[in-house]
Amino acid sequence: MQKFLKNHVFSLIAWVLILIISVFALPNITELTNAHSDITLPSNVESNVAQSIENNWGAKKKNTYAIALVFNKEHGKLTDADKQAINNTLDKFTNDKSKYGIKDTLLPDSNIATRKKLQSKDGTTWVAQFNVSKKGRTVEQVYNQMNRDVKTQGLRTYVTGADVLQHDFSASIQEGIKKTEAITVVFIFIVLIIVFKSPIVPLISLLTVGVSFLTSFSIVTNLVEHANFPFSNFTQVFMVIVLFGIGTDYNILLYDKFKEDLGKGMDKYKAMHDALRNAGKTILYSGSSILIGFTALSLAKFSIYRSAVGVAVGVAVLLVVLLTLNPFFMAVLGKKMFWPVKKFTGESDDKLWHGISASTLKHPIIYLAVLAVVTVPFMLMYSGHLNYDDTDEIADSVPSKQGLLVVQKHFSKGMAEPSYLYIQSKHRLDNEENLKLIDQLTRQLQQSKDVSFATSVTQPYGEPIDMLYVNNQLNTVNDGVDQARSGLGKLSKGANKVANGANRLRDGADQLQDGTGRLQSGAQQLVGGTSRLQSGAQQLQSGATRLQNGSVQLVSGANRLQSGSSQLQSGAVRLQTGAGRLSSGTHALVSGANSLQSGANRLQNGAQSLQSGTQSLQSGTQQMVNQLQQLSSQLSTQLNGSNRQQLATLQTALPQINNGIQQLNQQVSGVDVSGLTQQLNSLQSKLEAAQKQAQGSAANAVNSASTAAVQAALGSLKQSGVDINSTQMAQAEGAAKDAAQKAVAGTSSTSASAGSLGIDTSSLTSLASQVSTLKQSIAQLAQASNQALPGAATALKQLSSGLGQVQAAASQGVAGAQRLNSGAAALNSGAGRLNSGLGTLSAGAGRLSVGAGQLDSGAGQLQSGLGTLANGAGQLNSGLGTLANGAGTLNTGLGTLANGAGQLNNGVGQLASQAPQLISGIGQLNSGAGQLASGAGKLASRVPQLTTGIDTVNSGLGQGETYLKGLGSSAAADTFYIPKEFLKNDMFKKSMDVYLSPDKKSAQIIVVFNSNPSATEATDESQELSAMAKKSFQGTALKNATVAMGGQSSKIKDTKSVASGDFIRTAAIMLIGIGIALMFVTRSLLQPVYILGTLLIAYLCSLSINQWIVKAVLGRSMLTWNTPFFSFIMLIALGVDYSIFLMTRYNELKEAGFTTPSSRILKACAIIGTVVISAAIILGGTFAALIPSGIPTLIEVALTVDVGLLILVFILPITLSAAVKLTYEGIDFGKYFKRNKTNN
Repeated sequence: MQKFLKNHVFSLIAWVLILIISVFALPNITELTNAHSDITLPSNVESNVAQSIENNWGAKKKNTYAIALVFNKEHGKLTDADKQAINNTLDKFTNDKSKYGIKDTLLPDSNIATRKKLQSKDGTTWVAQFNVSKKGRTVEQVYNQMNRDVKTQGLRTYVTGADVLQHDFSASIQEGIKKTEAITVVFIFIVLIIVFKSPIVPLISLLTVGVSFLTSFSIVTNLVEHANFPFSNFTQVFMVIVLFGIGTDYNILLYDKFKEDLGKGMDKYKAMHDALRNAGKTILYSGSSILIGFTALSLAKFSIYRSAVGVAVGVAVLLVVLLTLNPFFMAVLGKKMFWPVKKFTGESDDKLWHGISASTLKHPIIYLAVLAVVTVPFMLMYSGHLNYDDTDEIADSVPSKQGLLVVQKHFSKGMAEPSYLYIQSKHRLDNEENLKLIDQLTRQLQQSKDVSFATSVTQPYGEPIDMLYVNNQLNTVNDGVDQARSGLGKLSKGANKVANGANRLRDGADQLQDGTGRLQSGAQQLVGGTSRLQSGAQQLQSGATRLQNGSVQLVSGANRLQSGSSQLQSGAVRLQTGAGRLSSGTHALVSGANSLQSGANRLQNGAQSLQSGTQSLQSGTQQMVNQLQQLSSQLSTQLNGSNRQQLATLQTALPQINNGIQQLNQQVSGVDVSGLTQQLNSLQSKLEAAQKQAQGSAANAVNSASTAAVQAALGSLKQSGVDINSTQMAQAEGAAKDAAQKAVAGTSSTSASAGSLGIDTSSLTSLASQVSTLKQSIAQLAQASNQALPGAATALKQLSSGLGQVQAAASQGVAGAQRLNSGAAALNSGAGRLNSGLGTLSAGAGRLSVGAGQLDSGAGQLQSGLGTLANGAGQLNSGLGTLANGAGTLNTGLGTLANGAGQLNNGVGQLASQAPQLISGIGQLNSGAGQLASGAGKLASRVPQLTTGIDTVNSGLGQGETYLKGLGSSAAADTFYIPKEFLKNDMFKKSMDVYLSPDKKSAQIIVVFNSNPSATEATDESQELSAMAKKSFQGTALKNATVAMGGQSSKIKDTKSVASGDFIRTAAIMLIGIGIALMFVTRSLLQPVYILGTLLIAYLCSLSINQWIVKAVLGRSMLTWNTPFFSFIMLIALGVDYSIFLMTRYNELKEAGFTTPSSRILKACAIIGTVVISAAIILGGTFAALIPSGIPTLIEVALTVDVGLLILVFILPITLSAAVKLTYEGIDFGKYFKRNKTNN
């Protein structure tokens, strides 16, 4: 137990268990990253307010993904066939909305508005927009489904949108992390091999850091899943880089101190404790500073900044692992840890840092001045312009990014990511007053400098609806007035015509009165003729009715007969077709029956052969059972005899021989010096004889046992009936002897070794030399005995075990053979039954063949007869059809006759009954004609008055028209006005469904910018437009409405504001925390200021230089927006390590005899320089592993940190050496001037 504690074995066991639990407890990283990939801003910022309104908009927008389908023709314009293919593809989605989870659509060919906005002006590209439900599906699943089904022949198709692009960004980072991890491990392994010249140290270092990462990452991800711990796309990658970077640096410091202590002659346990006490303290100080720095990020408001807190968890776990797991490897391996290195030297001075520090200590002010001259211009040249376009993080080869680029190319750049101005009120907005305000705001937005177009409920096409403005409405009224005046003119002309007509009417009335007198006399003659005509008409109607009833019965019977004939014909045709198929089937049946009979005969022959073979098999297996039983019995007899006892005796003898040799070795140490030469000679001969005897006994015993075992096995085989000739027996015995010789090969080699010891007492020059040589020889003999004799005993055990396995195998063979014999008997019985059944099958197949032939002949006859029946039925059906048509025509004619007779009868009756009235009416007509003549005269006299009134009305309408035209040309004509009945218009209802929420209390205005939505112009303009909207609503019905701009531009503007403000705040907190930690470590108030100042100089210079590198190498004019923050926390938190390494050693040297601050800082720089440069190379290489990831942010952070580390390596010894010199010793200006005067 003491040894376990001393070697820290329990630490190893504990970490193995923790690692296993951590690995199994890891959640799904991809799903976790996708769920936390969005940048979370404070809830009160404008883009989040807009997002809140959108989330509560209604079922069509709530909890949905925004997906855009892009259709593009690479060469030429879309043809009509292409457009039809696109519509067919879109119909596939809209006709099965439940399959795709589609909540809302905006299609490019739906109406005038969508044709204008979703079809490119160059005629090459269409865009369709969908809101797809998130319920139960990830954006990746939605993308894969829609990307599979959107494929359209002849066109390039893309699935894109903000949610898809964000997912692809997360996927790109995950791919980048995989590359980074592999490159980091390989790089660190190579550098550590170069530093320590050993392959073991790198493996141990990577193992300890790997345990730290897996454990801490499991802790962080579980906290994210269960406790809403901060997490983002960058958390994992920065944990990898930081832990592997600083973990390796700390291991270098620890292993270097351990190696130094081993070189001083300490044993591995003391060296381990000293390394942990000294280097471990430095590691603890340094790690605590980094821990404080990253923990300070938890106070940030910005989610992506807080997500770096996971690194703090990783650092805490790393410190625990390095200081508890490393001692195990140190205690167990010791110097072997640095194999194959054999020279363990102490600390060596670094010439670079020693030279820089020495020169700085001589001229501190000059070096500081030069440093300021070099670094200040770099710091001042940093522009601070940042790129907030997250789509730049995605490679152009990603399909969703390609779709975005296509939209930006063929539409305005802002078309792919429009902005949404939301207006939320407590009252309904679907009324004239509020719609007027929304229309006014829309027109203001359209006139803004960077806006391509804006659409709203009153302008769904991006253009005003003319019918909603007074100008258009006045034009409609003026058109009506023109029509009224034209009608009045016509009316005036008609009045004059009426006067002329009235005069003519009066003359005609007089003529009418004369004619009615003559008509009255003729009417009386008509009454007598109608009585005779009515009697004949009644007889005609009665006969026609009876004839029509008979024809109806004829038509009905003909129709039923024709229907039955049709069914007969159809049935005959189906029967004929079935008979044809029956005939074909019977042919196939005859052929199959013949084949069945032939196959049954062949199967019967085979079954007979099978039955014969199974009988032979059963006989053979019975013989095998008997022989295996004999073999098992003989082996058991042989192994229980004297051979087993000989093997056991030999196994017992070998350890006794070994014990004797060990006792001899112990006794030699007490040999008396007197007579030593004679005793040595005698002892040497005894040793040789004893060893030869042991070797001979072992070889004889093994040969005897193996030969006896082989002979017993061969004898058993012969008794079992196996024929074995003399040559085979000799070969078997020879093989057994070879095996026995190999079993004692270790003993032989030991004997040879012992024989070659060469103990020659006659050549000893002194008693001390003789004793030393003797002890060495006996020790070698004992060692050889320990190696060889146990090997021989093991070989004998294996031989004995092997023979036992042979016996067990023989017993198992007997059981297997018995089962085989039983199976053979069952197979023989089954073969007999199979043979009998196949005979029956063959006979039945013969009968089937004969019956099938007869059936085939009958089917042919049936088919011929059915053909004749079908033809006859067809002729009958044709004749009945002709009969039915004729009967129908007859029935129709009789019906017409009956109706005509009835009408004639009724008419004559009415004529007879109305004749008296006719006579009376003619009298009245005569009287009225007189009155008409009188009235027409009066009308002719009144028409001039009517004409005068019409002219007066026409004049008044002309004056009204003049006023309305003047109003139409005035500013008042542009006034918005929507009649109540227009709100019910179908077209306007569709517009309200799109731009007003279901409860009609929220409205949206879609704004598309000319510039890239992520560009500074668009982001600044977005919230300026929102402010303009709020200002325009002041003093109106919407003064209390919530107005917020949503979309990419507004979100970037909020991100910029929150990020910049939080960066300064978080950086201050981080610097204060690290500064306090440095005060504790350095026990100084000024040294932390010098250290942090140096780090800030390195950061600002590296940021400025990196800006140039990115522009020259990557072709980007600006750094990504989160590069400065991540570069700051990495460079400050990690760079402080090297300062702590240096100042900790500076303080330790005070106890080592270095009295002055200058001598201490000079020696500390010389000692720590190597460690810092090695650590900087490893950390820089670790960050450089981010470059192949292809993610701009990671590449820029890597370049900034690498440049910063390079700067630190050179300026750290300058600033700290100068600071120590000037602070603690100052400058003797008098001595300086005196020296200059002497020189002059």
